Amino acid sequence: MRHSASPRLLEVSTTNAAFQHMETLLRNRHKRHRSGQFVVQGVRAINAALAGGWAIKAFAFPRARQLSRWATDILEASTAEQHFEVVPRLFETLSGKDDPSELIAIAATRPDALERIPVREGMLVVVADRPASPGNLGTLIRSCDAFGVDGLIVTGHAVDLYDPATIRASVGAFFSIPSVAAPSHRDVADWLSRVRGTDPMLRVVGTSARATQPLRGLDARGSIVIAVGNEATGLSHAYREMCDTLVSIPMRGTATSLNAAVAASIALYEIDASRRRE
Repeated sequence: MRHSASPRLLEVSTTNAAFQHMETLLRNRHKRHRSGQFVVQGVRAINAALAGGWAIKAFAFPRARQLSRWATDILEASTAEQHFEVVPRLFETLSGKDDPSELIAIAATRPDALERIPVREGMLVVVADRPASPGNLGTLIRSCDAFGVDGLIVTGHAVDLYDPATIRASVGAFFSIPSVAAPSHRDVADWLSRVRGTDPMLRVVGTSARATQPLRGLDARGSIVIAVGNEATGLSHAYREMCDTLVSIPMRGTATSLNAAVAASIALYEIDASRRRE
């Protein structure tokens, strides 16, 4: 529903409080979570956030620039509380270099509640154990979207889901996949116990270079939770104990392991392919 009042227009010509707030959201994890806000940049990401119904608190755009029809339409339909008209040199400081956009959105975060993960028969969920790279995490989210994953859980001392690099690497998929952070494996274990109350056949499958069962031999029927380890150390002992099955990806070369996001993407592809054949 559109607000009864139009967004409040504020001019940003100096590094004032509004500019400092936006800049801090780009680089400060604590500030993002304390304020419940994060930055969205790029056409695909902003479109995906709007399509996914994410609450947009503010839009920023460069002053004295002829905006495209895309940007103009978004601003005209905006239900944000504020619009910031930013002088070009400051807007360039805020704008992403890889995928620069005419608009910068400030969106509201969503709760880190495991209840956001939809529970259904035959569901597919990914648990990422202490991911350290925002690029890898964003790539994993993109693969989750591509291969029909119902939700992603990030646990432990991990990179921030709302890091601009994570959002950018997901190429908009972040806004389609329920993604939540949980403090530790214990929270996941409690959630699994609740889910198994209604779906006792749910299995937890971990990826490990040392596993003896090949991925392609995995029975992909039923509900599956895929556990993916840290880029450097793999799955923690706690997660290995939690898994019903550990699978490996056979490789021909000299490498002993794959990038965590790549390994997870291969596993998701195999599961999706198996389910399609079924």
